[in-house]
Amino acid sequence: MKNIFKGLVLAAILGFISEYVIHNLIVIGGQKPVSGVIIAILLGILVKNTVGVRDTYLPGINFALKKILKLAIILLGLNLSFYAVITTGAKALTIIIICVLFAITITFLIGKKLGLPDKLAVLIGVGTAICGSTAIVAASPAIDARDEEVTFSVATITLFGILAIFIYPILGKIMLLSNMQFGTWAGTAVHETAQVIAAGFAYSDAAGKIATVVKLTRTVLLAPLVFILGVIYSKKQKAAGAQNVNYFSIFPWFVVGFVAMAALRTFGDNLFTGSSQWSYFLSKASDLAKFLIVTAMAGVGLLTNFSEMKRIGVKPFIVGLVASLIMAVFSLTLIFALGI
Repeated sequence: MKNIFKGLVLAAILGFISEYVIHNLIVIGGQKPVSGVIIAILLGILVKNTVGVRDTYLPGINFALKKILKLAIILLGLNLSFYAVITTGAKALTIIIICVLFAITITFLIGKKLGLPDKLAVLIGVGTAICGSTAIVAASPAIDARDEEVTFSVATITLFGILAIFIYPILGKIMLLSNMQFGTWAGTAVHETAQVIAAGFAYSDAAGKIATVVKLTRTVLLAPLVFILGVIYSKKQKAAGAQNVNYFSIFPWFVVGFVAMAALRTFGDNLFTGSSQWSYFLSKASDLAKFLIVTAMAGVGLLTNFSEMKRIGVKPFIVGLVASLIMAVFSLTLIFALGI
């Protein structure tokens, strides 16, 4: 906890300043046009790429991004009924499965066309399809990827995920997307869970909740996908590469917590109808979730190092760019075609 404290406090301070100070100062026409999550990311990026962040802060920043964000997601379950979660997830499942298969295939083909190693192309495809760096790290032992390939993939996915946080809400407003349409779009096309939540809540609170449900549905596919990759690779190499992966450990168990909180909300609404104490509890849980989200988003910014990205080379970024653009168009086309 001593190693975690400094970085966690830094992320929390930046999150607080972003949501409760800067966010309240930027008012145009009586509206607050810039979301606190966007401000937190920008503030974190500014700190990281100007004054810098010492290595002693990194454990706490990583804790904010990985653990605090998961806690925030679990608490977000209290904002939705269980029926809404199941209905939204089921409605988006067809789009998610099609997009996951499409993303991996198209990214691999583009990577091969540009001369990327097979494993690097696969990792970028997995990161694009499922959940960014988490999927990349989980899949790397299944295909026996080198550390350098993992690093290149994570940097590529991180860059275009960060860009998506800012670009998607703007495009959504231009296209007059409904909260359901935008939430589904962000949930299926943006890479990291943190990036999806940031883009969704930057559009609206309703879109953010929908994007979270869609993204969590997509994240559940990580374990079976890694298993399939391991089987394919082990057959190709005539070695049991898939046996090195603990599939139980990579299952996103915080999704279960999110669904449990949604069930608690449904049960509580029925049991405590009209109760001021229940309403107070839900309000405070929502406020806490929002603060935890901006804290985690500050962590995203504090871990975004542009100077390191310059060393990666052009080809992986070209693959990431083309794959991200195709995924954005393809998933949006499916949303309109299926009448979401």
